[in-house]
Amino acid sequence: MQNAQYNNDDKSRGYIYSIIAKNYEINDDYDKAESNYKRALTHARSSKSQILETDLYNNLARIYTKHNITRIKGVEHYIKSYEFALKLNDTSRMIRPLLNLGEYYIKRNDFDSSYEYLRPARRLINEKSSSIVKTKLNGLLGRYFLSVRRYDKSEEYIDKAISYAQHETKNKENNDEQISTYYEELASAFETKSELYRKQKDYKNAYNYQKKQHENVLKSKDFKKLTELQRANIKYEVDVIGEKIKKAESEKKESESEVLKWRISIILGIILILISLAFLISSYRNNIQKKRLNNDLIDKNKELISAKETAEQVSTLKSQFISTVSHELRTPLYGVIGLTSLLMENPDQKKKTEYLESLKFSGDYLLALINDVLQLSKIETNEVKLEKVSFDIRTLIEGIVNSLRTKQKSNNNSVHINIDQNIDTTLLGDSVRLSQILINLIGNALKFTKNGNIWVNVYCVEHNEDSYVLRFVIKDDGIGIPKSKQDTIFDNFAQVKNDNQEYEGTGLGLAIVKKLIHLHDSEIQISSEEGKGSKFHFDLTYEKAVKQKEQSFQTGESLSIGTSNFNVLIVDDNKINQIVTQNILKKKGYTCNIASNGMDAIEMVKSEKFDLILMDINMPEMNGLEATKVIRTFNSNIPIIALTAVEEGEVRNQALSVGMNDVIIKPYDTQQFFQSIMRNISKVKMI
Repeated sequence: MQNAQYNNDDKSRGYIYSIIAKNYEINDDYDKAESNYKRALTHARSSKSQILETDLYNNLARIYTKHNITRIKGVEHYIKSYEFALKLNDTSRMIRPLLNLGEYYIKRNDFDSSYEYLRPARRLINEKSSSIVKTKLNGLLGRYFLSVRRYDKSEEYIDKAISYAQHETKNKENNDEQISTYYEELASAFETKSELYRKQKDYKNAYNYQKKQHENVLKSKDFKKLTELQRANIKYEVDVIGEKIKKAESEKKESESEVLKWRISIILGIILILISLAFLISSYRNNIQKKRLNNDLIDKNKELISAKETAEQVSTLKSQFISTVSHELRTPLYGVIGLTSLLMENPDQKKKTEYLESLKFSGDYLLALINDVLQLSKIETNEVKLEKVSFDIRTLIEGIVNSLRTKQKSNNNSVHINIDQNIDTTLLGDSVRLSQILINLIGNALKFTKNGNIWVNVYCVEHNEDSYVLRFVIKDDGIGIPKSKQDTIFDNFAQVKNDNQEYEGTGLGLAIVKKLIHLHDSEIQISSEEGKGSKFHFDLTYEKAVKQKEQSFQTGESLSIGTSNFNVLIVDDNKINQIVTQNILKKKGYTCNIASNGMDAIEMVKSEKFDLILMDINMPEMNGLEATKVIRTFNSNIPIIALTAVEEGEVRNQALSVGMNDVIIKPYDTQQFFQSIMRNISKVKMI
């Protein structure tokens, strides 16, 4: 109390007065209990301690309801306690005044008023509530339902109260005072049960439960006596200690004056030592703090210098990137625009052919640059994930070499393919990424070699029951790579140039190759001598797979299925795209119909028979995905191929999920375009 008063701690003083009041209440000194509860309430309000204020209203109400004069005031205090607990959302504190009010009105035989408070209390109590609360609630509800002659309900709640109370009387963690309380609750419950049987004229059971009531009253008194004895012993011990303290104080006063001087001297000495020690500690800490701050400043300075250098490097790389891409984009665009202008002036036939070839070259170059930049961006943002599909490695490599035949002929080169006989050519892995790696490496070898040879070799380095480790070697006898360039050849936009000629290219091919090989947890190695050729090699791991029958269709156009005069529906909203696709198909002898949106396509498929649908994705009115869903409701066999400019990775899963059979990305290689068409038509024709 002295510490609380010294520190002006109203909250602590409030709790102390509350404890004092509680002790007076236990000893039936209600006037002093009320006085101290009121003091505690004053301090609780001053410290704005709403929890303490809630408890104090409940405690004061308990005192007030003991007397007829103050009982109305007591009810008001119970209600205040409940309202405070409601604001605090404190369930246990809400239950307490509700039960007290319920008990108060039952004792006054005002059962309707009692139930107004017992009903909300019943909703608040759950399994986590204390046993005394559950015992008291069930006992009160038993008495209420007895009063309204609902005997079955009354007995149900009384039995619950008895069960909780009997369990707690055997709980060794409860003290004597708590056990006495539970025996009181048992006595009250047995009294209610005796009354219940008496009203039902079952006097035998009524008598038996009345005996149990008296037994539990006696047990409660026995435990109360023990509690009172303990309190008496404590009081006696306190009195004895008080006497000893008085005696010690009288003896103390005699020597106090002499000891005081020594104490003052010792205290002053200790204070002096503490001040000196504090000064030394402060100096030591300041020194350490200075060193730490100095080291932090040095580290921060290094970080700032590093960040500045990184920012400058990023800025330089950004400028180089924009400059290179701008140049690489403008060069073919200039060719496209210039050659288109010349063609519009209607030159003679010889020049027209030459211009068209140059125009296609510029368009192909521009497409390659855009694809390379997009591919590099996807790899660097971790959007590329390796897939596992079954593929034939010989068919894949031969297909790549065939697709590069024009470049092969232009430089008069020969390509030699050698695949280790120990390799079962049917493998499981990401054939698309392997194709991208080989196309770039073989394409580079063809570009930098004239009148020479390119070797594509695949060796088995290691194998077990489930997988192979394959070494891919791409070798040429071309111009070679200078030693000074070999460290940077895999950088973005790096290009090899010599004194006699410029080699066109985006400079991104080898950068993409290196990153794709890294995705396979491998590295690419290079050995080259200027003027004697280059050799690239890398190791990839592939699982063994069983060759599927569907691979027999991979040869595409070479399959013979009776006719090539197929009827194809082109669904595209772009007029130029319609003309291009229609003319490419007509050259092969195909019949074509055109729909400008998904709605038109649905109506045409319903009214006419088609062998295949080429479906654009993004269209007005109804897009290709929605149109495919509708078509699949009435025609599940017709092959539908998505013909779109959207990235394949972004659209393939969507397309297949709605019922499309394949995806072709615009612009496309014509040979691969017809292979995809033949493969999908073949599957249907073979069924």
